Amino acid sequence: MKTKTIGLILILMTVLFSVFIYLARQREDFYVNKIIEDQGGICYVNGVCLHEREYSAYYFGGALVLFLFGLSLYLLFFDRSQKVLLKQQQEVTHALQEAKHRDEFHAYVAGFSQEEQKILKAVHEQEGIQQSTLRYRTGIAKTSLSLLLKSLEERGIVSKKEHGKTNQVFLVRKF
Repeated sequence: MKTKTIGLILILMTVLFSVFIYLARQREDFYVNKIIEDQGGICYVNGVCLHEREYSAYYFGGALVLFLFGLSLYLLFFDRSQKVLLKQQQEVTHALQEAKHRDEFHAYVAGFSQEEQKILKAVHEQEGIQQSTLRYRTGIAKTSLSLLLKSLEERGIVSKKEHGKTNQVFLVRKF
């Protein structure tokens, strides 16, 4: 149940409880006044003054009403725990999806040689990277890079697209 709904229910219960306490107090005052009236204005019954009665039940009831009212106000206006939990859940879900995405790519790349891994990681970081830029980023000689890309393209791992005097390199499988 939402906290605002609980807050509204508590306010309703607080109002009902305070009305109950008020009516009980009025009823007791009515009976005391009736006894005093019946005895001709004397407030002593069996040697005890009726005005000196115990009010602790009313004090306890009033304290309970104040507590419930405060709690309901807190739930209505200040409690943001639902929103915080939802936000945390979304952050965790996002982090898990990113971790899965990274782990899937790293598992895929693990089966290739070290030079091929450098190439695949660079292409993954910048999809459509130019072959000349790839050469500088990986530190692989131009001829070796060309041969490695040809091998990867023949195996269906990367694709090349002409772009001016150089090629753009793309991963065939998307991660």
